[in-house]
Amino acid sequence: MELKKPIYYFIFVLTLLSVVNFLFYEIKIIGGVLWTFLSMGLLIVGLFFSNKIINDFTFENSYFKFIFRLFFIYQIILIARGFTTDYKTFKELILSEYLLWQFLVPLFVFFNKKLSSFVYLINAIYFLGIFFLVICLVRPSFIINRSTAESFIIPLTFGCGFVLLNTRYVANKKWIVAFFALFVGLLSFTYLARRNAVVSYGGLILMSILLNKRSLSAVKFFKLIPVFCAVFIIAVFGMDYIPASLTSRLSDRITEDSRSDVFNDLFKSMEDHMAFGKGMKGTYYSPSGGELPDEGIVFVAVEYRDAIENGYLQLFLNGGILYDILFVLVLLPAVFLGLFKSNNQFVQACAIVIFLWMVDMAIYGLPRLTLEYILVWISVGICYKTSLREKTNEEIAEAFNNMNMETT
Repeated sequence: MELKKPIYYFIFVLTLLSVVNFLFYEIKIIGGVLWTFLSMGLLIVGLFFSNKIINDFTFENSYFKFIFRLFFIYQIILIARGFTTDYKTFKELILSEYLLWQFLVPLFVFFNKKLSSFVYLINAIYFLGIFFLVICLVRPSFIINRSTAESFIIPLTFGCGFVLLNTRYVANKKWIVAFFALFVGLLSFTYLARRNAVVSYGGLILMSILLNKRSLSAVKFFKLIPVFCAVFIIAVFGMDYIPASLTSRLSDRITEDSRSDVFNDLFKSMEDHMAFGKGMKGTYYSPSGGELPDEGIVFVAVEYRDAIENGYLQLFLNGGILYDILFVLVLLPAVFLGLFKSNNQFVQACAIVIFLWMVDMAIYGLPRLTLEYILVWISVGICYKTSLREKTNEEIAEAFNNMNMETT
């Protein structure tokens, strides 16, 4: 029980941080000074609580012990290559969710591995799903406008995929809320033609169905058949069989190439930095700007960018080919161990979270300070934990049920 409040408070603070960014960047109802003050305060509080829940430093896998240390040492080198004492630049490093924090989020592999911790984590995500669905009813405009959709939907609902993948162990109300939160997100992203999000959310729902098919009782499963069939029709039979108003944008954008010019600019800038990248503050020359009036999107005019809309290329920019290789060498074996060397669905679900993230990074998937990326690294730590992989489904379910009884 001693971890319940720190986990709840951490998820609450992380969500508040997303809300503050949403109010500043998208809704624009708070000013820069207030945004800076609130963000700094929340980051400090978040660090305080994260220190209480990141406390399992025992390595049960010798390969993981070696490769993760090597990976993290290289990250420290990349931080040092971009570190500065200039206040303005330092503030930018702290307040940006992808500059400094992408190098620190991997520490969540040391998230506490007691099964009670994951019960608390799932409960916190469940409340986020309820909050999301309520806000959708009150302010549906948040999910039908491109300017607000992603920054509103993803922080509140991506974690629901973790809940849905673990349907076997959670109460009906929790996985039902998780499903509808994800499904609303999928519909929104389909309507707004957010291709990477469609793949991510569709993947979470599809893999949840496949993973839970055998474990769902007949009553549970047959109640869900109509909903699952609707998802299946959308995925398999294509866009011609659903309203054009929902998929017209996606139909137009499905083969649109909107990033080749930017990618070419990156590779041109990286010709002398292929192996080791440019460090934490690495940039590349790629002038951009303009707006999409119909979408309500305004692109800030820049000449040198420090981010690129592709996770693997972001790693490449910061740490070169070596960084990408080390990253894959940490995550890919975790997927293998979780899927093929585990006795329970909980660890398999974690492996799927990692796998879907690795796929998403090829489309977008920026490493940054978000719940989705934190869940990936928590899942990595779980997949390498031999003692968790050896537990049976019955042992996991019993532990979850006992904790649920204590928390109700």
